[in-house]
Amino acid sequence: MLFAERDFEMALLRNLYSKSEQGKAQTVLVEAPVACGKTALLHRFAEQAEETGAVVLTATGSRAEQTHPFGLISQVLHHQELQPALGGDAHALLAQAPAPAEGPDPVTMQQTTAQLARTLCSALLELTTQRHVVLSIDDIQHADESSLQILLFLLRRLRSERLLVLLSECQVSPPAHPTFRAELLRQPNSHRIQLLPLTVAGITEVLAEHVDEVTAARLAPAYSEVSGGNPLLLSGLIEDAMVQQPGGGRTLSARPIAKESFQQAVFACLYRWDESTIEVARGLALLGDHASPSLIGQVTGMKSAQVEQIMGVLTHSRFQRDGQLRHPAVNAAVLNTLPLDDSGRMHLHAARLLHDCGADPLSIAEHLIAAGNAPDAWAVPVLQDACAQALAEERVDLAVECLELARCSCDDDPQQAALITLSLARLKWRRDPSAAACHLTPLKEALVAGLLQDRDAITVARYLLWHSRVENAQELLARLESVVDTSDPSTAADLGSLEDLQHWLRLDRAPTDRDGAQTPAAISLFIAQPAELTTSSVLASALRDGPDGAAVHWAESVLSSISLGDTTIGTVQFGLSLLLHAGRLDRAATACRGFLAEARASRANTWQALLTAIHAEIALRQGDLPAAEERAVQALGLISAHGWGVAIGYPLAVQLLAQTAMSKHEDASRVVRRAVPKAMFQGLYGLKYLHARGHHYLATNRLQAALSDFRRCGDLARDWTLDLPALVPWRSDLAQVQLGMDRPEAAHGMVVEQLSLPGADSPRTRGISLRVLAATECLKQRPGLLREAIGLLQESGDRCELVLTRAQLSRAHHELGEFNRARMMGQLAMQVAEDCGMETLCRQVLYPSDGAHRPAGSPTDAVDTLSDAERRVAALAATEHTNREIARKLYITTSTVEQHLTRVYRKLNVKRRSDLPLRLKDGEPLVTDNAVGRSKGALPPESVAS
Repeated sequence: MLFAERDFEMALLRNLYSKSEQGKAQTVLVEAPVACGKTALLHRFAEQAEETGAVVLTATGSRAEQTHPFGLISQVLHHQELQPALGGDAHALLAQAPAPAEGPDPVTMQQTTAQLARTLCSALLELTTQRHVVLSIDDIQHADESSLQILLFLLRRLRSERLLVLLSECQVSPPAHPTFRAELLRQPNSHRIQLLPLTVAGITEVLAEHVDEVTAARLAPAYSEVSGGNPLLLSGLIEDAMVQQPGGGRTLSARPIAKESFQQAVFACLYRWDESTIEVARGLALLGDHASPSLIGQVTGMKSAQVEQIMGVLTHSRFQRDGQLRHPAVNAAVLNTLPLDDSGRMHLHAARLLHDCGADPLSIAEHLIAAGNAPDAWAVPVLQDACAQALAEERVDLAVECLELARCSCDDDPQQAALITLSLARLKWRRDPSAAACHLTPLKEALVAGLLQDRDAITVARYLLWHSRVENAQELLARLESVVDTSDPSTAADLGSLEDLQHWLRLDRAPTDRDGAQTPAAISLFIAQPAELTTSSVLASALRDGPDGAAVHWAESVLSSISLGDTTIGTVQFGLSLLLHAGRLDRAATACRGFLAEARASRANTWQALLTAIHAEIALRQGDLPAAEERAVQALGLISAHGWGVAIGYPLAVQLLAQTAMSKHEDASRVVRRAVPKAMFQGLYGLKYLHARGHHYLATNRLQAALSDFRRCGDLARDWTLDLPALVPWRSDLAQVQLGMDRPEAAHGMVVEQLSLPGADSPRTRGISLRVLAATECLKQRPGLLREAIGLLQESGDRCELVLTRAQLSRAHHELGEFNRARMMGQLAMQVAEDCGMETLCRQVLYPSDGAHRPAGSPTDAVDTLSDAERRVAALAATEHTNREIARKLYITTSTVEQHLTRVYRKLNVKRRSDLPLRLKDGEPLVTDNAVGRSKGALPPESVAS
């Protein structure tokens, strides 16, 4: 790394070097916070001194050798330049020196130790007469006492020699050798240099090694924020932030990245301090926002005054700021230095201290979770309070951890454990229902044992049904019904809710299979909580009797007055579905977006997935097929397939219908091949899926497969007494298959039967029924039915069905020879089809390639006989261009236009322009973009155009 912001210090050392060269010995003590560049300064200066011919004698203090007598000074004695002057082996000299006396005072020295000092002094004196000498000793704070005694001895005697003594000391608290330091600085010609961390300008200079100066200046504040200007931390930060460029080479990330290199730099800094400083740093990391000298002292067993001194050292080193470690990355790295055996104990100790001083539950819980233990009586309530606080702060993972630990810590209280397990299941359900599955059996057992309230049985039953455990759910609900006291007014609501749920799930009526055996009960598309169960009857009524004003008002009122939560998600689903089936698509979309925002804010993936699936169906009904497909795929990706359980049929159905309508049949085939739970076909999820898959088979001409799916829909709907056309119009679906098999009479009967059912008079259902019914009638009766269907579908807002109905009406007009009406209706159909993304399907209805429903000898039979020139002229003529305009556009003469038109009329067997067909050989309408654009505003209303 660049040697930045040390020019002043280097200039001062060079000046002192010059003075010592003149025979005036100089001593310099370089002080710096840990890892702030003192060693680099000594090395850089030593290199320059050697370049001038000076002898540089070096030594480095080490914590490992701090207790070894003469450990530091022996490094000097072994220097080869001193060997001739010493006149003997350095090992022999050290062997003759006795061990120093015990005592803390490095100033006082024994007579025998002084002999070694005098020998070294003489050798240095002799060497300085020959050459300039620099004695450089790094990390003097780790020096042994005997070496310090000899150093002071030398400094007192070598004052008029060509000698420069450089000593560096890392600032620690308390000072490592205060007596030595005091004695050192009172010597003549002693100097003190204090190094500081790098400023933002210095960091900019360092970063400019890797990026241009403008970028370096822009990035420097952020790098300063993390590193504090500590050169070692900055170096690690830069190493982590180097990213590979696309064209080769490396450059700095736009923001600091603190990973392995930064963490290693923190470790390196940390272990340069003494044990007390390391313990205080760990205390700061452990206590975080609650760190104070008093609490740190209790954690480390140190006095508050000592802690304050050490915190000052950490502040000078830029490790600490405002009483805390300066950055989360530093905090994490320091916590990683906690010994595994001590980590749990220290976290538990910290939790107890914070509890005693009234800290917030979440801070206490984080320590309990880190300790993996909550042995005290107060711990479980604190964890429960912390869970609530974490949820309020949208920290769902932490909330789950709080409850997990609380549940494991109350084995001696089964009822409390059951309550916590229920809360945990609800919380996990938000993220992914599969994560809550492991708690269902203990919850069922707890209900049987009477450890939970009876009304909790419905919640557990709801989760069991989701995971296809129908028998277990039936058992719980049957037990609940048997224990509810009907004479108690306070339980009346619960009993009504139970009856409502049973009615909606059809738990009192198990369908039979083909062999007459009982099969599991139907599973509802929406399974609600007790507080919401009355809403299911509202939706069922709306599907049977039509969404009247009261039902829509109820849905809008409820949706505008509640917030999303564990006890309201069912209400939200019911309300949105009611608006959707009522054709209030814009209102449903607005409300759904609002609840989706709440789900995202709560990080509740399950809620978000369910609401996204509803949002996808709303887009499908609105005719926004690309959005419907995208949202369905997004819903499927929000939780795992196992987490979706039987409900996976809902988003898959929307995805299939959207892809089929967009003629993306290969994509739809992949969806059909996807494995789904067998239990999905025991409820409305299965009905939705079978309906969608049947339409895929119908669109790909797999008529027998479509017939099977639609019949199965009908069988299941009748068995569950949910035969509601507004839910799944399986009869009109089946009628379309019958038409494909050339069975118009059977198709007619199916549609007529559907029109007689409850709820079939809703605008969308009746519109679909009339569209299919028209295909079974004679040609002259079709336009009237289709016009009525168009009006109903416009009211319902279903643009996809509207496109198909308009296209079918265009075909009917065309087959009746009403070419002008056919053309205008075809244009209307194509305009909406382009918005919806179903152009291909619309063209297939407008221009059936197999000739179905096309009278023999009709004008469109001869389109393929037109030449390219004739087709171009016919296209412009069909859009009411005059012969002169056509000639000018195609750069031909008017006479040529007349000749082409004569041949076109003869080939197509028409007499005038208004009878020209709507398509060319490739299936495109015979209209130019300009003509369509010009005519859009002038098109008459459908009632007139048709």
